[in-house]
Amino acid sequence: MHDAHSESLPIYKKIARELTSLPGEVAHIEMYPARARSSNLRKEAQNYKESAVMALLYIEYSELFCLLTERQTYNGKHSGQMSFPGGKMEAGDPSPEFTALRETEEEIGIPRHTVQVLGQLTEVFIPVSSYLVRPYLGYLNERPHIIRNEREVKEVIHFPLTELLDNSTKTTTNIKLDNGGI
Repeated sequence: MHDAHSESLPIYKKIARELTSLPGEVAHIEMYPARARSSNLRKEAQNYKESAVMALLYIEYSELFCLLTERQTYNGKHSGQMSFPGGKMEAGDPSPEFTALRETEEEIGIPRHTVQVLGQLTEVFIPVSSYLVRPYLGYLNERPHIIRNEREVKEVIHFPLTELLDNSTKTTTNIKLDNGGI
């Protein structure tokens, strides 16, 4: 529905309005390994850990940008992976949203009070580490000044969101798993 009021809204407010009709698990299943597509991994999981991440948006050069972090290399299942800033919920965290904001500040130095949380995206279960991840979408009024936690973050990557809409950037590949599967 397009109306005059909707047309005059800033992009981040338009995005926040759209968060009520997300494709959710249907979109996630497309990226699952073949063996997992027919099962409900989260419902089958026992004792999963809760975590939260923050997908941060900002406008630069009239284009909407997002950022990712590259994790440091370490002896663990998520070593060197690309991720949104975030991590495990701690006992004192009052909510997953608080966790996402706290972890963002700890990992890349963006003060939590500068992030306008637009809403929550569909949660996703990560079977390899048994984490239930609650992603949030946040907006910053300007390109963020990054203070990288060098112990956790190797690099911060800024990219225009239009890259996600470009079908030529989507590829399919085989990845050998620790259990010998593909």
